[in-house]
Amino acid sequence: MKFLALLSLIACVATASAKESTSDTFQIRKYDTQTLKNGLKILWLPDPSLPYISMDLMINSGSSQDPKGKDGLAAFTASMLNKGTVKRSATQISEDLEQIGTSFDTAVEPDYTMVSSSALSFHKDEMLKQFGEILLQPSFTNAEIERNRKNVLAGLQKLADHPEEFSEYLMPTFLYGQHPYGHSPMGTTKTVRGLRRSDMQKFYGANYDPSHSVISIVGQYDDAWKASAVKMLESWKGKDTKQVTVPDFPKWKGRELLLVDRGDLNQAQIQIGFKGIPRNTPEYLDFRAALKILGESFGSRLFDEIRVKRGLTYHISAWFDPRENSGPMGIYTFTRVDKIAETVEESLKTYKKFVTEGVTDAEVTEVKALMRGQFPRNFETAEALGKQLLILDRYSISPDYLKNYLDNVSKMTKESVNTAIKRYFDADNLRILVYAPRAKAEASMQKLGRLEVKDYKSFLQ
Repeated sequence: MKFLALLSLIACVATASAKESTSDTFQIRKYDTQTLKNGLKILWLPDPSLPYISMDLMINSGSSQDPKGKDGLAAFTASMLNKGTVKRSATQISEDLEQIGTSFDTAVEPDYTMVSSSALSFHKDEMLKQFGEILLQPSFTNAEIERNRKNVLAGLQKLADHPEEFSEYLMPTFLYGQHPYGHSPMGTTKTVRGLRRSDMQKFYGANYDPSHSVISIVGQYDDAWKASAVKMLESWKGKDTKQVTVPDFPKWKGRELLLVDRGDLNQAQIQIGFKGIPRNTPEYLDFRAALKILGESFGSRLFDEIRVKRGLTYHISAWFDPRENSGPMGIYTFTRVDKIAETVEESLKTYKKFVTEGVTDAEVTEVKALMRGQFPRNFETAEALGKQLLILDRYSISPDYLKNYLDNVSKMTKESVNTAIKRYFDADNLRILVYAPRAKAEASMQKLGRLEVKDYKSFLQ
């Protein structure tokens, strides 16, 4: 799982000084919110505990905004930001950042792009200058585009040698088809080969807009530096662009299977995909609790049935990627090639029993303790709080979600969790992807449902 997606999955954050009160609310580190004239929202989180400062900018536009036939454009554009500006070359930028120990990173998810920088607070003025130039004045030179293209294409070719990552890469298209969520942010070999400088300039102009963005600034800073940061960020001119709404999840019916053939694999990677829910669904916590009981925690239903009782795999888990619209959810595992059919069948039996019979009081008690225990441990820094607040802002969720998290978890019941299961878990409509040798897997998989077979190399052309 990617780091930012993991943040939204766990959906918990804490500060080192936070205390759980007697009313079961959570005291969040104080922060201030400021909205600039260009529409950019700033979350100010002072933290005097360390000589450190970080800036995390979330642009509410990600790979779901890739134009048709240009999959990977959002990610490619973001990766080009520090590959040269109108003032400096990529080499100069790299050397200047290294000289003051400043990081600059980008990450692209379906719903957003994250642009981040951090440094020791001694270098906060220079970091701010660098961040502003890289963000606001990228040059997108053809020479750097070609150099970056080679790196991206090489990465795509290597994916097939990492079965878990490759099966994860293939799932979006299998689940969503032509939907905006229907491709990996990386794009494909074909689409990346076709990206041009004009595509990046156009995408940058249409999507890098302060009115669709929010930034968290965390660490040691004074009023003078805040004024400098505001001045720089206000120089980012808004374009009054309109964001494209992500359409509903595509309509499915029944079970479909895809066997991705690679003859030299020694074991099979299995992905079983289902329709998930939008992140701002009111029953989100009940949904998350159900998923943990099913397969997200040690001792889950899937773990006990498939690994412990049957010994079909070393690892099996349920997963979910929250999105603006219905995100993907599923079951991931691996097994011996001769055990593919048995592993899939037993996993689906476990899942169907989970959906039809629901969870028990004991399971709900245990998962509530787990969720409450994870909450204060996983995120203990102001920087982590800033990132979580960005996620909540992206999905129009009040920060009160954090304050009331413990109380809302405590209020969950077997009935509320089972209601969420009945409403959002579908045992009849699903997609099964297997990455394995066709010669050893096809016959057994044909018994599971309608099967399509493709050579793995077809996804790399």
